[in-house]
Amino acid sequence: MIKRSLCIVLCILFTAAMITVVYAEEDEERKQITLSFENRAEVESELIDLIDENKEKTPSVAITVFDDKQDICNIAYGYSNIAEKTEANEDTVYEWGSVSKLLVWTSAMQLSEKGLLDLNKDIRDYLPEGFLNNLSYDDPITMLDLMNHAAGFQETTAEIETSNIDDIVSLDEALISTAPAQVAHPGSTVSYSNWGAALGGYVISCVSGMDYVDYVHENIFDKLGMDHTYLRPDGSDNEWAEQQRHKLHGYVFEFPDQDMTDMGECRVYINLYPAGSACGTISDLTKFARAFLTDSKDCPLFEKDDTLDLMLSPSWTFCDGSPRICHGFFYTLYGDGLYGHGGNTMCCSSDLQLDITNKTGYVMMINTQSDRVYTKVLSELLYGAKEIPVETGFKTVDISGHYKFGRSCGGVGMLRVASPIEDPLTISKDGDSFTGSNGIAKIEQISDTFLEVTLLNNTKRYYAMKKDEAGNLILLESYQGIDITKISNAEFYTEWIMLILLLLSIAVPAVLFFLHIIRLRKYKGTDIFKFKKTEMLATLMSFILLIEAAAITLFFRSFFYGGKAIYAAAAVSLCAVTLIEAFLLVRCRLYNKSEKPQKMILLNIETICCVLTIICIVYWRLFQWWGF
Repeated sequence: MIKRSLCIVLCILFTAAMITVVYAEEDEERKQITLSFENRAEVESELIDLIDENKEKTPSVAITVFDDKQDICNIAYGYSNIAEKTEANEDTVYEWGSVSKLLVWTSAMQLSEKGLLDLNKDIRDYLPEGFLNNLSYDDPITMLDLMNHAAGFQETTAEIETSNIDDIVSLDEALISTAPAQVAHPGSTVSYSNWGAALGGYVISCVSGMDYVDYVHENIFDKLGMDHTYLRPDGSDNEWAEQQRHKLHGYVFEFPDQDMTDMGECRVYINLYPAGSACGTISDLTKFARAFLTDSKDCPLFEKDDTLDLMLSPSWTFCDGSPRICHGFFYTLYGDGLYGHGGNTMCCSSDLQLDITNKTGYVMMINTQSDRVYTKVLSELLYGAKEIPVETGFKTVDISGHYKFGRSCGGVGMLRVASPIEDPLTISKDGDSFTGSNGIAKIEQISDTFLEVTLLNNTKRYYAMKKDEAGNLILLESYQGIDITKISNAEFYTEWIMLILLLLSIAVPAVLFFLHIIRLRKYKGTDIFKFKKTEMLATLMSFILLIEAAAITLFFRSFFYGGKAIYAAAAVSLCAVTLIEAFLLVRCRLYNKSEKPQKMILLNIETICCVLTIICIVYWRLFQWWGF
């Protein structure tokens, strides 16, 4: 009996020891992933050290690290207004920027689970008839396409925000007046789109029968107790948060000197407000973020047990099936994989990241424009960078060639002229690897699907190679939400040739205009004076075109952020001046033989240039002011 009892006790002790070891190993693995989030002091110390290292670039910052039940660490550092020495605290409000888009996608999932919105149905069935009139393809556009930024819309160049509160317009009016062209088939490529997200917000309004802001307050803010956040461009839906916003100043760092400039209150009113107009405290943003860490059946945002799980499942994958976009959340390679979204406004930067596996996350808000510190460092600091494993035995792909970034203004319209300069990425073969333009040091294929890209600053990024049915590489897919499409050498060089021809066709006659001015007196009183005067007027048109081209180039964005009237004025003016030039050159040829010089070399050059200008206007579609 004693021996039997001893054996039983030893077995129990051995089993308990093994269980303890297993749990200890699992716990140690989790700690390695999450920087020991159980240790609040360690997390806070790491964050304080990060802030101390970058305090010269940090006017103020708010960071909250949390799990599914409580805050692990709260930090509010610096001054929301340096000049007034206004310290940042729990009542400081920051602008969410593009993190606001998660409110649109959450609303869509709510309406979907109620059966009011089919994520795979053409959104035109929910919109007023004829609302989308800039479409180039008959393919249906679904809410899922909008969530995945895959509706095919070109980046809008029209005015989407204003510094004048009186210029705020309704959402439907803003969408119509800023509508971009559709330059890709829906579902074919990812191109991050503010306009598409705002359109999604308008769909929510049409389906629910409620104003979008009212819907979000009732179905998200109120449910989560988010009492210190507004969504309307003017902040009129939350008076307290609006008053707090006046206390915040924005700061920008001038590259490369990194001198900090106080931009004042820097208040900008976003007419496409579902895409980026939310503004509130760090605690409110934490409440919103934490809701996605709950078990699906307990999530306060949804009624059905599986809706949250569905939302956090991949809605767009890389070509190897790995997650890329999860119903509006972007998947990134840190820790066990993070789901999140970042945001930038004229005043603030923000970031929301969730570790669904370990049920932890963080939110960050800072009053600097285009923050280059915390949005780049926090994920790796808290979770560690995750690398895609290098494989062997795969078939190598020649990726050399020319590419265009999907999120650009170079699809159609006047700004397409800048696409040969702004858009291209050129990849060249360098021994067994590749190198590229735009800050790329080295590109190596590490599997049948993925490329490892090393930037000049040693940062690593990963791109998946998407191929057509014939196995030809057609685009590179990134974790940044922007596809890079491969273009043929013929297209690449054609655009450069047409750009050079456009510049020459305007510049050469413009120079000749001054030559005609100098020499006109020489012909005064002669039979060919009228001819020379008409020829001079023709070259004057090219000089005017040169001035217009310079103005468009010089002012670029600000010039085009004036709405349809300026689009139309620029396009009509370019075309009208060119036609006047053509008319004057034809008139020169219609003069009697006695009224024309014997040699007309300059006229022939001017005529060739005018013809080239007309060809370029047609090629670049410079006559088009709508839908871009």
